[in-house]
Amino acid sequence: MIKKHLLVLNTGSSSLKFAIFEVDKSLGKEILSGGISLLAGKSVLTYKKTKINIATAYNLKTWWNYLEEILANYDIRYVGFRMVHGGEEFTNTVKINKQFFNKIKKYNKLAPLHNPVSLELMSLVKDTWPRIKMSASFDTAWYQDLKPEVYLYSLPSKFYKQDKIRKYGFHGLSHEMATKYAAKSLHKKINKFKAVTCHLGSGSSLTWYIDGKVKDTTMGFSPNEGLTMSTRSGDIPASIVFFLADELKMPLIKIKQLLNNKSGLLGLANMADLRDILLAAGYRVPGYKNKRKFSKIDRQQAKLALGVYVYDIRRYLASYVGMSKKLDAIVFTGAVGINSPIIRRMVMRNIVKPKGCRILIAPEGEINNLAEKTYKCLLKK
Repeated sequence: MIKKHLLVLNTGSSSLKFAIFEVDKSLGKEILSGGISLLAGKSVLTYKKTKINIATAYNLKTWWNYLEEILANYDIRYVGFRMVHGGEEFTNTVKINKQFFNKIKKYNKLAPLHNPVSLELMSLVKDTWPRIKMSASFDTAWYQDLKPEVYLYSLPSKFYKQDKIRKYGFHGLSHEMATKYAAKSLHKKINKFKAVTCHLGSGSSLTWYIDGKVKDTTMGFSPNEGLTMSTRSGDIPASIVFFLADELKMPLIKIKQLLNNKSGLLGLANMADLRDILLAAGYRVPGYKNKRKFSKIDRQQAKLALGVYVYDIRRYLASYVGMSKKLDAIVFTGAVGINSPIIRRMVMRNIVKPKGCRILIAPEGEINNLAEKTYKCLLKK
């Protein structure tokens, strides 16, 4: 008997991750995973123990053509997509159909680096398998219970009512899985669980969760809010944008590129990879090597960038911890949160934890969470 398979696709602005799961009367085990990402401006496909250099930079259609060859060996019946932004409208995983496409397009302007990429990939998949069943799960859905005093900005109310300018929150699939993992690990019911989850990677965010509902999160109207990230600035005063435009005569498109792609760790240290910054700052990074010889200026800039990066995390974490009467756990996840004990120690230094609060590490769970949501939407009756 040929086994049926479920495929999940997780697109970033410059990456594409995939995983294949067996499906029957329940969601089975993951049998293959991999991804395509940019490395030094070139595309690299990685799966199993194989690395394939693709002769283009970022090109989603070419990337999908390479994946098609791999996927041809499996009986793919169902596909689940991660979407960054679902606005206030999409708070659950939904089936992808004509009605969905008509409704979702208006959110492209709220996530211009991510949503259009997901929609393009959906079209490519549909062209390959016209009768395939597909669903979309949203990062913003985890934050549907935010209260108005948390999600509203101090702007005239018409900008929310007419244009939906508000805090949305992102990395929801990761924060949700980290929360559920930690609650299960501590034998707590999810609706009685209290935690701060810290998703630390090239993009980073914290989420404050109390008794079944998200209370706050560091990302807001866009993923470029909150913490210092690899290339994103995080929080900056609006007056800086005015200064760049008025005094330095910087065009709006250049300001967008600056804040999203040329700031953060890259802007502070001329290095976007936190592992390089740790090495330059004098720390060991087990399993990672870089032949680059760091100059005195490199080392100084790396130490400064590291200080800014850690301080941003600590100021938000201390805020959430300070507002919690009780906290069961502080949970680290994401590539940095899981793999860097140095960063975890720096973040937690002198943070006063409530009595009984545990420090936990949750495995990266976006893919598994996406698979479970896809299965429930498309198969479970």
